[in-house]
Amino acid sequence: MRIFRDHAHLEEVLGGVTKWERTLQALRAEGRPLGVMYSVGDSLTTMREHTAALATDALVARRRYLYVLSPVDGDAEIESAPVADLEVAVPYSNLTDRQQLRGKGERHTVPRGAVLVAGPDEAVRVLPAPGTTAVVAHVTVEGATFHNK
Repeated sequence: MRIFRDHAHLEEVLGGVTKWERTLQALRAEGRPLGVMYSVGDSLTTMREHTAALATDALVARRRYLYVLSPVDGDAEIESAPVADLEVAVPYSNLTDRQQLRGKGERHTVPRGAVLVAGPDEAVRVLPAPGTTAVVAHVTVEGATFHNK
């Protein structure tokens, strides 16, 4: 897991790579309604939502997508842990690309405007933060470009 201090920091480190350029465009999209999922083919999906609606009881891991979270109007709290350190609560589903896991993770604050990126070997749980909205993105782990765009 990595937390970039802001969008410019992510662009500095990963910029010039098509999938990260498109991810940054999606994270910066202002005025999108809450709870509506947008996609760029099957390579990138994004949604703007309150952290309370994104919160889960279990830590969640993905295999085909990186999990990206960027708080818009407040700090977000998350819990994360390596998948290898957790117990399976609900087996992996190829249809949803999710696996729910039990165990204790480490708590992190993702400041407003920062960007968290979690890989397939990590599980994340968003904790409800009153009044905080965030943009969530699921970005393909495959390659540096979007083959279909």
